[in-house]
Parts: sequence; C-alpha cells; structure tokens
Amino acid sequence: MKYKRKSQKLRLSHNIMCVITLFFVLNLSFSDSKAQSLPPNLPYYDTRIIHFGFILGYNQASANLSLKNPMPHADRILSGTVSRQSGFTIGVVSDLILLKYLRLRFTPIISFCDRKLNFNVIDINNGKIKSLVNGIETIWLEAPLEFKIQAKRWNNFRPYIIAGGKYAYDLASLKRKKTDTEEILVKLDNQELFYTLGLGFDFYLQYFKFGIELKTSFAITDALIHSYNNIYTDALEKFKSQAFYINLTFE
Repeated sequence: MKYKRKSQKLRLSHNIMCVITLFFVLNLSFSDSKAQSLPPNLPYYDTRIIHFGFILGYNQASANLSLKNPMPHADRILSGTVSRQSGFTIGVVSDLILLKYLRLRFTPIISFCDRKLNFNVIDINNGKIKSLVNGIETIWLEAPLEFKIQAKRWNNFRPYIIAGGKYAYDLASLKRKKTDTEEILVKLDNQELFYTLGLGFDFYLQYFKFGIELKTSFAITDALIHSYNNIYTDALEKFKSQAFYINLTFE
C-alpha cells in the first residue's frame, strides 16, 4: 500500500509539471501573433549586470534509500522506504550576467519539509508484520550556485534551463539532538551537498519579471550516520536526499 501511495505521488508531480509546461507553451502559441505587434515590457532588463529578487515555492522532499545486500537482520527487517512529504520554500535571488545567454545565480533559500522513514519489520513477540514510521522534520538552509542558460527572448517570454550545485544545512538537526534516542530509527548528518537540474519560464511584466521554475536536486553525499548502532542503521547502505521544487520568482 505504501509503494502504491508513493507511486501515485510521483505520477502526480510528473503530471503537474506536464500540465504547467503545456499551459505556457499553448498560451505562447495562441498569443504570439498579437504579442509581436505590441512593444515589449522592460526592453533593457537583461542588460543589467546584476539584479535581485525573491522566491516563493512549493517542495517535496524524499530520499534514495539503499539497503544492504545481503541485508543484516533479515529475520527482523523486511523492507525500508522513504515517503515524500510536501513543504514550502522562501528565499532571495541574486543574478549576475556572464554572457548574452548565460547568467550566474546565487539563490539562498530556506526549505521547510518533512519526510517519513518506513520500515516493515517482524514483531519478535508474535511473529506478525508491523510498520515502524519515523518522521524526519527537515529545515534546510540552502545555498545554491547555478548557471542559467537562457533562450532568445520572445517578446515578453523567455524559457531557460538551470544547472549547478548547492550546500544544505539542516537546522532541524539541532532539535533532533534533544529527542530521546529510543524514538530515532536512524541518525542523519546535518550537512549535505547536491547537484541541481531544472527548467523555467520568465515573463516580462510592466514593472518586474515573473518566473516559474521546476527544479530537482539530488544529494551527492550520504547523509546516514553509520556509527549510530542499531539494526535499522545496519540494514542501510546509503541515505541520499532528494527534493523537487516549484518556485515562483519575482525579480
């Protein structure tokens, strides 16, 4: 049942991305003939060396959980998964022009998100299968440094792709240190490194530039603290965080 819910959430995220992309493509196609006859908004916006803005966004956090093979304590632990949970993001934008179609962006943000670590285990008292769920509250203080590769501006519309890396520090780890160790199934490092990939659409309005950005991030580093000695940590090979973002930018 948990695998089914996880699959449904993944399909939902994919469908949201497709619908949003299709909407803007169709909107551009139908309005292009009319838009080309109008003077563009903010015609000299992209000639500025540097500009700033802010970000509001939605996120879903998860993780790539790798189990050991063969798995220790196989007579106790059957499987382990991480369930996606939704959250929100706020931050600022600083954008520096490098070349005509290439920009460097530093976008420090705070992401509030949660994940659920699920283990299916065999109860040693009655031999029945039960689920253990450990909520992982996460408050990432993120520092992404990314390259923004822009297409040619099309009147008041401009698509782009973005790629780079980021450092993330989990502020919620300070709270988890005060939690009773019996309630913690695994311990995670409070610092992680990620690479990021995404695409976006900029819309030049009368007074500012509005953008919508779809982005994913995948951890390079393993967040699992292997020295935490219990059967759940022993069963895991790696715990690599992942996140999906839908960000609105105002620049």
